[in-house]
Amino acid sequence: MIWINFAIIVFSLIGLGIYGYLLFKNKMKPEFGRLNRLTERFKIRADVIGQQVNEIKGHVDAVNRSVTQIKEFGVNAKNESIELKQAAVELTHEIKRTAGIERSDVSTESKI
Repeated sequence: MIWINFAIIVFSLIGLGIYGYLLFKNKMKPEFGRLNRLTERFKIRADVIGQQVNEIKGHVDAVNRSVTQIKEFGVNAKNESIELKQAAVELTHEIKRTAGIERSDVSTESKI
């Protein structure tokens, strides 16, 4: 008799658990579908943002390369301007020497 009562209690608990699970599943089924849709939307948005970040990184890299190239052009322009200045000074001395304004004497004693 005790075993029969015990079996009834066990089966009723198992039945109650299954019934509760089925109620929970039916009640939460729309919520799970909604959660899946939201997760899918989030993944799509994350992919789009990742693509935009990669595109922005590409633009930043292009700007950095341009800045580096401009710096190199600046250094080259500076070096060439120094060379041009030196050539202009030498040309000025040559013109003065040719015109007779400035003489490059061999001896410093003749100037005195």
